[in-house]
Amino acid sequence: MDILFGDAVNDYTTRGWSIIPIRSGDKQPLIRWEEFQHRQPSAEEVRAWLSCWPAAGIGIVTGRISGIVVVDIDPHHGGDASLDTLERQHDHMPLTVECCSGGSGRHLYFAHPGGLVRNKVALAAGVDLRGDGGYVVAPPSMHGSGARYVWRDGCGPRDMSLAPLPAWLLRSAIEEVRRAGRPASHWRRLVRDGVSEGERNNTVASLAGHLMRHGVDGAVVLELLLCWNRLRCKPPIHDDEVAAVIESIGRLHARQEQRRAPHI
Repeated sequence: MDILFGDAVNDYTTRGWSIIPIRSGDKQPLIRWEEFQHRQPSAEEVRAWLSCWPAAGIGIVTGRISGIVVVDIDPHHGGDASLDTLERQHDHMPLTVECCSGGSGRHLYFAHPGGLVRNKVALAAGVDLRGDGGYVVAPPSMHGSGARYVWRDGCGPRDMSLAPLPAWLLRSAIEEVRRAGRPASHWRRLVRDGVSEGERNNTVASLAGHLMRHGVDGAVVLELLLCWNRLRCKPPIHDDEVAAVIESIGRLHARQEQRRAPHI
């Protein structure tokens, strides 16, 4: 392990960011990483990873566990133009911690606002949101292009604090999920066929939200999805992970219901 890599690992873990090992030049985790959405790795685990994969890249698990939400901008798919459009419609992005990928992409790091912030692919063309249940590749990992991920000059985590996630951005993500909607056939397929690794946590969140929006009690949702996870997920995730996701969805649902209630 080189000095630069070890220094980054030290810095990230000191900040309380949950890290995972990533295949060098790739974006694939080298471990089953779902549990690190809910707990940070121990120093012993990190040392074992570094010993086993000295050339591995570093992934940072986004969401409440690390206190971060990341906006992923891919200019090859129109990300810069989409971001300009979003800023014209709402407000400019505040200056915040920023990473440049080995390609031409950018990662904007924001402070997690609390509650549940779901991942959202294609919030706009070339703009993704990485929140709870997601991760990003971090410096000084190697990009598939052969260049390294680096912090933008003057915008690394040692240079500035994370800016708050803009309210309009979070609102846009929530509204986009609502606009998309899902036909009944979508929910029937999920319940019948289950999902594979990599989709499980987000699907538990989606099913929990769908049931709660239709008035199903949270305790009933928990029991139903514990059974669904054990029978249909391949492989199932731990029961406590299912419970943690449903608890988060329950809090979000309660806040949404409170906002919709008339003020007296």
